[in-house]
Amino acid sequence: MNRVAGLVVAAVLVGGFGIGAWMYFEGYFGTGDRDTESVPVVEPLPEPIRQRPEDPGGYQADSRGSALLEGTEPDAGPEQLLPSFEEPVARPRVEPAEPPPEAVPDAEAAAAQDVAEEPAAQEAAEEPAAAAEERPKLPEPRHPRSAWKASVQLLAIRSRDRAVVEAQRLLAAHPDVFGNLDFRVREFKVSEQERVQRLQAGPFETRKDAGEVCNRLEKRGVPCFVAKGQ
Repeated sequence: MNRVAGLVVAAVLVGGFGIGAWMYFEGYFGTGDRDTESVPVVEPLPEPIRQRPEDPGGYQADSRGSALLEGTEPDAGPEQLLPSFEEPVARPRVEPAEPPPEAVPDAEAAAAQDVAEEPAAQEAAEEPAAAAEERPKLPEPRHPRSAWKASVQLLAIRSRDRAVVEAQRLLAAHPDVFGNLDFRVREFKVSEQERVQRLQAGPFETRKDAGEVCNRLEKRGVPCFVAKGQ
């Protein structure tokens, strides 16, 4: 009984599947006539899709360079050649200017040799006594040589006598500055044939003290700079 019922159910299912398949294929893939007139036909528009605007706008450039774009070269006139290279000219040799006959610019050089000061008594012994008395002399020193830890240099000149005269003039013009200082003239060897005389005033304990005095002198128009002591 159960077997027969199973066969009946299977037959019903197979029949239903077959009927459904027939209806599907008959409705969509059959050969029956169809209504094609109701199907819409898509056609292009009669007017152009892209049209040039009446006012395109944008930046209107000039016609510069249009000749190059058209494939023709603009008329640039006659060809201009670059000038040829100039021949090198020998540089004229400039002879170094000689310093003034009296004043000599002073320069602190590491290789310069500082000649020791010659005592005035030794110079006087080499010349006649009458000429030695006429030569100008520095004021008598009041400080020992060991006290010269710093000094101010006032000028450098070839003539020792003129350096002494300048020291006398500075002492008379600025007694408040040089009243408690000593003057000395030190010979400086510039070369084997040339020597200058340095006029210095001091002594000072430090270079700072010498710099303060030098600043006072420069405000009065007296050039100077801080120099070595001994």
